[in-house]
Amino acid sequence: MSKAVLLINLGTPAEPTARGLRKFYRCFFADRFVFDINPIGLWLLRNLVILPLRAPRTARDYAGIWMDEGSPLQVYSERVRRGVQERFDAAGSDVAVRIGMAYSRPFIADALSELEREGRDEILVLPMYPQYARATTASAIHAVNAAARQWRKAPKIRFIEDFFETPAFVRAWSEVIDANLADAEADHVVFSYHGLPEAQIRKADTGGCCDFGACCDAIGEKNRGCYRAQCMATSRNLAEALGWRTDFWSSAFQSRFGPSEWIKPYLDAHLLELLASGKKRVAVATPSFVTDCLETLHEIGREYREQFIEAGGEELILLPNLNDSPAWIEAVYEIAADGSKPPNLRRR
Repeated sequence: MSKAVLLINLGTPAEPTARGLRKFYRCFFADRFVFDINPIGLWLLRNLVILPLRAPRTARDYAGIWMDEGSPLQVYSERVRRGVQERFDAAGSDVAVRIGMAYSRPFIADALSELEREGRDEILVLPMYPQYARATTASAIHAVNAAARQWRKAPKIRFIEDFFETPAFVRAWSEVIDANLADAEADHVVFSYHGLPEAQIRKADTGGCCDFGACCDAIGEKNRGCYRAQCMATSRNLAEALGWRTDFWSSAFQSRFGPSEWIKPYLDAHLLELLASGKKRVAVATPSFVTDCLETLHEIGREYREQFIEAGGEELILLPNLNDSPAWIEAVYEIAADGSKPPNLRRR
């Protein structure tokens, strides 16, 4: 069998314009794994609010973070793909590394079609989401399986559903944080994660243990697949690797949307609490992402920073994401190479 690694991410607008955002949002808001609501309500939201109102505003935000080569997520994803491909080539492994995006080109289905044409029939799928969630990982798995069903002969597919506690991931983030925190003179570090509606967490709670609190203080059999619990474990793993005392760091959730309750603590409220306790120089790391994007560069780096300083803070420091750092390229290679092995040969 001929092998491939498929790296999956959400995707990004092709251009920082209202037209580019509308095209992206049409795909994004059609995903029922993300928006598990009444179809009529979803149609009204997409066509009466998002496309005419939100798209032009968000296009301006994207223009503020756009790189010379394009969207940061697209640029860094391609650099990582190229770096991981070089690592496989240097190791003498005939493995093709490809990218598939959920809501933009190259789409997941297009990437699978290319692999079929190349005869790559043993595929390791690595969604670039460290923590498992229905809205991201499960959606990607569904898209891959749907595309694979179109093949003349079904490929052999293996999925990596999360890697938040994988040593290579923890090591890469620890190195990036350590290198960039040295000159920040921060009083406190917040690990900020993309939020999810509480309803989605409850729906995935097959163990009946979710109370959005102490149940996330440790990972066990009942909450192993809980997004919030995995995020909290990520924070603990990173803090331990960095040798931090417990009062130097905390966790929060960002990017909530709509009137429903989302998982807490909310980042904006948490930052004000830290400020009230005397923490005026706060650094933020974003380990539910592997690439800087609108939610990191604009939402935290600009919006939350302005709010924090206006409230009396001295500085809110956004630490760079993994992006195309050598540590991250090496980590992705290790995760992919290990995941490609038979179960009895993988690292424990």
